[in-house]
Amino acid sequence: MRVAGLDGTKGGWATIILEEGLFSDDRLLPVETRFDELSEVSILAIDIPIGFGPRAADSAAREFLRGAASTVFTTPSRALFEQPFGPGLGISAQAHALGPRIMRVTQLAAADDRIYEVHPEVCFRAMNACQPLRYRKKSAGGALERLALLRRHRIDVGDLGETAHAPLDDVLDAAAAAWTACRLALGTAKSLPERPEIVDGRSVAIWY
Repeated sequence: MRVAGLDGTKGGWATIILEEGLFSDDRLLPVETRFDELSEVSILAIDIPIGFGPRAADSAAREFLRGAASTVFTTPSRALFEQPFGPGLGISAQAHALGPRIMRVTQLAAADDRIYEVHPEVCFRAMNACQPLRYRKKSAGGALERLALLRRHRIDVGDLGETAHAPLDDVLDAAAAAWTACRLALGTAKSLPERPEIVDGRSVAIWY
């Protein structure tokens, strides 16, 4: 069983591949990938909204992440993404800049049933017996805490290749996504909301 977790990083996707739950490989894929490089992988768990807002998944994830709810991205409507960014649009420049990635992955997911949406902080909290983590992910304490959680779940990313120069938090987030990909492959994953919402004929949920 080979699965992959992906997290957006500058210029592409940090990708961690697990085989039978153990670290196997890492790759840095370009933004415009169609994931053909991962043809041998059965599940792709990716940290990006799949589907447009408003979404029950976002509010359910904020409820799950009490104390860290601000880490959940509120997904705008497609109409907002399709407008040029400017004052009065109602979303930040950072959120608007994610529009092309969200639209691209949403389109790819419609034709590739391997693709599932995850949120790394949801994954890490689930790894931690659903208890809050002590430190924010970009802090030294946060990195060590998340590395320890991954190792507790048999995922050791100490021997990196292509992602070695990517930001550490992006690589750890990809590894957390890969943990959920394993659960999806085994049929033990859960979703937020508990029953995925149907939006525009598509099942929408954040998995962990």
